[in-house]
Amino acid sequence: MKIFISCPFTGICDEENYEVKDEYKAFFNKLIKAIEERNCEYYLAIKRENWGIDHKGPEECTKSDFDGVKNSDILIVIPGNTKSRGISGGVHVELGWASTLKKKMHILIEDNFEYSPVLMGLNVLTTTKYHKCNNFLDDVMLDKILEIIDEELIIRGEV
Repeated sequence: MKIFISCPFTGICDEENYEVKDEYKAFFNKLIKAIEERNCEYYLAIKRENWGIDHKGPEECTKSDFDGVKNSDILIVIPGNTKSRGISGGVHVELGWASTLKKKMHILIEDNFEYSPVLMGLNVLTTTKYHKCNNFLDDVMLDKILEIIDEELIIRGEV
């Protein structure tokens, strides 16, 4: 199974050096390890761009991210919140591509955060499941994402 991880990038970087903050690197390293242990492939722009150190320009990252969405089986979507300086515009673009391509999406949403009605209505365009998760890039969110991946693997008969 190929998994596209759609999440804020700029909003979780140190504002001075445009590198992902260390606490978030730890989260993504655990996620990557767990995905690989499940013999899944993944696309994660943060990792592709070496935590922001090898930041790509708009043309390159747009094409790469679109191809990542197109070639994925599912998307795990973390829209963003106050900790990521708001909802990510890039994530919303990826949601548009995914819904047009009829990709299955799992969107993690928080109870006390206001999301666009368009984001909350994507299930009318493609298979979209909303998962409550009031944590952000921590072990609780990691467990939720891995639960989603494990359920998908069972559905696909890949376990």
